[in-house]
Amino acid sequence: FEKILVINAPWRTDRKDAFSIAASYSGLSVEWIDGVAVDDIVEKAYPPGDHRSVPDGNKGSWRAHMNALRAIIHQNLTTALIMEDDADWDFRLRSQLESFSHASRALPSILAEADRQSTSSQPATQSSEDKSLSQFELAKRSSIPMFSLQHHTIPKANPYGLDWDIMWLGHCGAELPPASPTHPNRISIPSDPTVPLPKYLKPMPRGRLDTLSRVYPPHTRLIHRANSTLCTLAYAVTQSGARRLLYEFGIREFNKGYDFALSDYCNGLTRGATRDTMPMCLTVQPPLFAHHFNERAKSDITGKTAGWIDVVETRYVRWSVRMNLERLVRGEEGLVEQWVDEEDVGRET
Repeated sequence: FEKILVINAPWRTDRKDAFSIAASYSGLSVEWIDGVAVDDIVEKAYPPGDHRSVPDGNKGSWRAHMNALRAIIHQNLTTALIMEDDADWDFRLRSQLESFSHASRALPSILAEADRQSTSSQPATQSSEDKSLSQFELAKRSSIPMFSLQHHTIPKANPYGLDWDIMWLGHCGAELPPASPTHPNRISIPSDPTVPLPKYLKPMPRGRLDTLSRVYPPHTRLIHRANSTLCTLAYAVTQSGARRLLYEFGIREFNKGYDFALSDYCNGLTRGATRDTMPMCLTVQPPLFAHHFNERAKSDITGKTAGWIDVVETRYVRWSVRMNLERLVRGEEGLVEQWVDEEDVGRET
């Protein structure tokens, strides 16, 4: 990405400090986008829509994300990653992104072919065949393993390609796309050592397990079209994607929290959307970036949500940068892993 933009409310210096240290250990250079207090948004600045029903914290978050998109447009960035300041990631992020780049360049054409085939096939016949398959077999047939893709040298310019609008890399839950056993619509990375065991794959301690954990073998990562994705923790946009988003939610309409609105947008559920105008939104499960919850983790946007318990952790991330900050700063050897496989209990990396 040409730039990484991180949204931080100026009054949350604690988050800015923690993110800065974490980024320094991963070699990430970031540019800060100020969070917005709702009192600083004048009534005339809201787009059409029932913005009064949106909680104040969500209004401030919406405006901060619009400002990030505007910065991308103003600076004419080809691609950029937008992050929120409570994000965490694995020490192996660069190798994860390298694998993701192979998928992100291949997936748009795979999805286009699946869409073409689905519109020309006979739904009744296909549905009858699908019903005879187990969930596991449907998932397997709907997926193309990464190792079967033709690999090319990753270009330095635009390593993720440009045939997409949004890449949702950090979230707090997403649904799998509809099964497509005759025309695969997702790419799988089997035996990914950075993926926790299935029993750990949930966005919150008391949340339900992700569907991924029930229908794929352990340590599988998936890249697919975004479907009912939540939380704008980390997402990349192209220049054209940023323009479309700023128009859609900065000018055209604003009537719900930005992450819900972005999810609807990617699902083709916004006003006037058609199959031909649906954006190309890609996501990854488990996410590459996840919320870091600490003892001061109450959100300035929504507070605590269902499934919450007071713990210090980062879901989905095994070798967490945030969870190892104290060891790093003190110069201690090894990393403490969060979601350890049973056979690795007690082992430091």
